[in-house]
Amino acid sequence: MKVARATGLMGGLTVSSRILGLFRDVAQAAILGTSAAADAFTLAFIVPNTLRRLFGEATVSAAFVPTYTESLMKESREEAFRLAGRILTMVGSLLLVIVLLGMAFSPFIVRLFAPGFSEVAGKSELTAGLLRLLFPYILMVGCASIVMGILNAHRHFLAPATAPILFNISAIAGILLLSKVLVPGQPVWGYSVGVMAGGVFQLLVQIPALRKRGFRFRPDFNWRDPRVRKVLMLAFPALIGLLAAEVNIIVDKMIASALEPGSVSALAYGNRIMQFPQGVFAVSLATALLPTLSRQTAAGKLKDAGKTLDRATMALAILLIPATLCIIFLAEPIVRVLLARGAFSSESVSLTSAALIYYSAGLLFYGGVKITAPVFYAMKDTRTPVRIAVGCMALNIVLNIVLTIGFIKTGMARPLAGLALATSISSALNLFLLRRALAARLGPLRRSSMRPWLSMLPSTLLTGGLLHLLAPLAERLSGASFIMGLLGLIGVSLASMAAFLSIFALTGGQEARSIFSLATRRGRIGKS
Repeated sequence: MKVARATGLMGGLTVSSRILGLFRDVAQAAILGTSAAADAFTLAFIVPNTLRRLFGEATVSAAFVPTYTESLMKESREEAFRLAGRILTMVGSLLLVIVLLGMAFSPFIVRLFAPGFSEVAGKSELTAGLLRLLFPYILMVGCASIVMGILNAHRHFLAPATAPILFNISAIAGILLLSKVLVPGQPVWGYSVGVMAGGVFQLLVQIPALRKRGFRFRPDFNWRDPRVRKVLMLAFPALIGLLAAEVNIIVDKMIASALEPGSVSALAYGNRIMQFPQGVFAVSLATALLPTLSRQTAAGKLKDAGKTLDRATMALAILLIPATLCIIFLAEPIVRVLLARGAFSSESVSLTSAALIYYSAGLLFYGGVKITAPVFYAMKDTRTPVRIAVGCMALNIVLNIVLTIGFIKTGMARPLAGLALATSISSALNLFLLRRALAARLGPLRRSSMRPWLSMLPSTLLTGGLLHLLAPLAERLSGASFIMGLLGLIGVSLASMAAFLSIFALTGGQEARSIFSLATRRGRIGKS
């Protein structure tokens, strides 16, 4: 299989989804800004979304896809479908119980995770109501994650990649249309209904593709199946590892709720913008890599898996390094052009820009973790990433406190920037430890020569210099009009990306040029 082609498909659809996601953020920023309602929605959505990632994505990426792929290769399609039905029944049942408990205990959850909200009249009550409305989202999207895993294992990426597009369209319709009908004085309710409906659409859009492959879901409670136990044994450590990552997010929001008003939503806006390049490149690449890595490791081709990861890492680096430079140099113009309208004030721009700069410092590390962890999952080793993630969680919590206090005392940056920087530093350590552990299993991960890697240094320095010269132009244009600001950002970003890739291709030799071709979807990362 051409992993690059699958990555290209995922990337193209993810670009569409991320663009719609930005439109959603633009609409949310214009209507809610960094108000109490924005903070309330941010927290209310984070809690179910966190649980969805834990009980959906942990089971899928770490445990279900490798086991399902093995059953597909070594047994039969019918046996693989039987396993899928049992896992869907189990995940759906568990999530249904969580939804009912979450809806019942929403006020307590808000008091636990956002103690600072009680200082603003009505803020905790609004958050609890929104949380109760959004909890069923977990059930829909958790089941959609399992369906996505089935389709990806069959090398079908179109429907799963389309699901987030429908989610964003539904959310946009919620905040722009439903908000005028449902509780007009509080548009956050219409927005939340749109988000909830988007979760339903993410599941429904994948069902036709699933049925086309012959899968028919029937509740199956035979959870004594040895393969189900294998999935659980793999999923449990992965769930603990993801829980560590989600604890970091929740701790961020808990601390942010006690900082300047609007810090909770500003962190979310900054993180969302940073996730645009991460989602387009890293998440798409990781999703496309997992089935190939699962097949390579199932066949005992560990050296091929190492080579696949090496080429994918270099391709990711030449895309995310210039993206990081663009975000750091153009953070304030980016936020101003995308979000500064309506209720989104100059103070909101300042808060969000501070979060964006320090989040983006870890962009390459987040992406590296996204494509490295699936190698362990493919080898059915979920314990190693968990141990590393738990250690990095502890570091992140300590850094949250130390850096936030440090920024408050020194005034070097807005206090919430300490939370974003802590995330970047802990992600860097996470990637370093993952790569070291993987090298101990597979041998040296770098199969390519040093020349392409060394060529990234002059590429980075010269691109940074170019952005330093062009940033004032983007700043001026961002204050002129939306169109001029957007064109300025696109022009400066394309110029810097072209400069980086050109210098890399010229100084990195033939191997660098082959990676450049791979990054533009003309080469192969590896075969199954």
